[in-house]
Amino acid sequence: MKKGAYFIAAAVALVCFGLVFAILSADPSHAASLIGPDSLVHHAGNYIFEANIALVAARKKLDDLTTRATAKRGELVEGLSEDAARAIESDHEAILRELEQTRAEVARLEVEERANPSNPSASQDAITAARAAVDEERTRVRSIEEMSARAGCVDFGRQHALSGTSLESFRSQLLEHMMTNERQTPTDSRVRVQVGQDERDTQRSAQIEALSYGFGAPVPEGGPSAAARQHMGRGLVDLAADSIGHSGRRMLNARDIDDIFTRASHTTSDFPVIFEGAVNRTLEQRYALAQPTFKRFARKKNYRDFRPDTTVKVGDFPMLKKVLEAGEIKYGTFGEGKEATRAFSYAIALNISRQMLINDDLGAIAELLSSYGATVALFEEVTFYADAYNAKLSDGKEVFHADHSNIAAAANITIDSVAAGRKSMGLQKSSDGKLPLLANPARIMVVGPNQLTDAEKLLASITPATVSTVNLFSGKFELVETSQITDNSWSLHADPSAGSNYRWGYLEGYEAPRVRMDEPFGRQGFSMSVEHDFGCGATDFRFGFRNPGPALQ
Repeated sequence: MKKGAYFIAAAVALVCFGLVFAILSADPSHAASLIGPDSLVHHAGNYIFEANIALVAARKKLDDLTTRATAKRGELVEGLSEDAARAIESDHEAILRELEQTRAEVARLEVEERANPSNPSASQDAITAARAAVDEERTRVRSIEEMSARAGCVDFGRQHALSGTSLESFRSQLLEHMMTNERQTPTDSRVRVQVGQDERDTQRSAQIEALSYGFGAPVPEGGPSAAARQHMGRGLVDLAADSIGHSGRRMLNARDIDDIFTRASHTTSDFPVIFEGAVNRTLEQRYALAQPTFKRFARKKNYRDFRPDTTVKVGDFPMLKKVLEAGEIKYGTFGEGKEATRAFSYAIALNISRQMLINDDLGAIAELLSSYGATVALFEEVTFYADAYNAKLSDGKEVFHADHSNIAAAANITIDSVAAGRKSMGLQKSSDGKLPLLANPARIMVVGPNQLTDAEKLLASITPATVSTVNLFSGKFELVETSQITDNSWSLHADPSAGSNYRWGYLEGYEAPRVRMDEPFGRQGFSMSVEHDFGCGATDFRFGFRNPGPALQ
C-alpha cells in the first residue's frame, strides 16, 4: 500500500470513530439506555458504517417509535376509567401512524443508499479495521452485561461497559466488587453476620474469607480484610484444630489429624460451617462468570416453589373495543393458550478423601472445585436444549412446527432463507390468530458448530463492489453458537426483552448452586453435595424460526 493510501485509511478510521464519539457525547444518558437488547455497540456500528446520516436518523426514529408503541399499549390495563383508556388508545394510534410514515421514509432512503454505494477511494483496510473494532466492542459490552446481571451488579456492569473497561479487567474487578460487598455484609451458608454480633461469629466470617482464598478465590487488589489476614496461609487442619481448642500443631501425626477431623465434625464445632461457607463463597463467584448460550434468547423468571407455574402468552390480553354512547363496556376474554413450566432440584455428591485431609492439601481441593462454575453452566445448557428448545406446547405440537408457521424446508444459510425466516416471524399473530403482533423482529441467530462458518460469512461486514452485492444482513443479528446443536439446523430468535419462546429461572431465593455437608467428617474423609434448583421450558412459538438445514453428509 502506498503512503497516500495509509493516510486515507487513518482518516477514514478517525472520522468513523469520531462520529460515534460525537453522537454518544451529545447525550450520555441516552448512551447508557442503549445497553441492553439493542445494545450500544449495535447503534454505534450503524453510525460508523452508514454513510447516509438521514438514513441513520430515520432508522433510530423507527426503533424509538416501535418502543414507544409497545410501552403505550402496555398502559392498557384493567381498572382504567373510560376517558383514560380512550386517551391511551388515541395516543397509540397516533404513534402507529407516525411509525408507518417513518417506515416509508426508511424504505425510500434505503433505495437511495443502494443506488449510491460508498466512495471506492476509501481504504478497505481502514473500513475492515473499524468493523472489527465494532464487533469486538459488541462482544465486550454484551459479556459485561451478562456477567454483571448474573452477579446482581447491573449498575456496576453498566458503568464499566460505558467506560470501556476490558473484558479481562472487568472479570477481576467484578470478583473484587462481589467480595467487597460480601465483606461489608459477610455471609456463610448458615449465619448472616450482622454488625454487633459476638466475636466468635466475626472470627468465623474471617476464617471463611481466608479459606476461600486457599480454595482459589481471587484476592482483591486491596488485599484481604484485616480480620482475615491473621488466618491467611492456614490449612484445614489448623482451622479444624482451632474449632475444637486443640494445640500443638507441629507435633501431629496421621492418627492425630484423623482424630481432629472426627472431633471437628461434631455439630458443636464451627469447622463444618467454615468449610461449607468457604466452598460456597468460592464457587458462587466462579458460577457467576459462566454464561450458557440460551440466556441470550430465553426470558428469565424465577419460581416461587416446585409446583408447575403457568405462563400467559404475550398477546393474550384482549383488544380494546370502542365504548358506545350508552357507556357500556364489553367484556373481553383471555386466550386459552397457557403454558406451564416448573423448577426441579438437582444434586451431585462429591468426596473429599482422607488422603487430602491428612496431606492438608488445599490445592487438590481447589483443583477438584475449579471446573464447578463451567460444569453447572454446561448442565443448564444441556438441560435447556434437551428439555425446552423444541419441546411440546399445550397444543401438543413442538415449538417449531409447520402448524406454527415457524419452520421451513431444509436450506443452507443464505440471504433468501434468512429473509424467509425473518418474514415468518414478522407475520406471526396474537394468540387468538386475529391480529398481527406490534413488532416481532429477529435479532439473534443460533447455530451449531456445523453452520458457524456459513453464518459468519453471511453476517460478515463486507464493502460491496456493486449495488447487487450489498450484504443485507451485515450487523443485523447477534450470532450465538452452541455445541448442543449437532446437526445442520439454524434458528432465528427475537430479543428476549420483546418476547421469547422460552422461560428459565431458579427457585426464588436460590440464585446460584450451593454446597452443603452430607455426612460427618470421618477417618475416611467426608462428603458434600452440590445442589441446584433450576427450571426451564417452552412457553410460546411466535418469537422464533427454525430451518433444519441440509442433511448431514
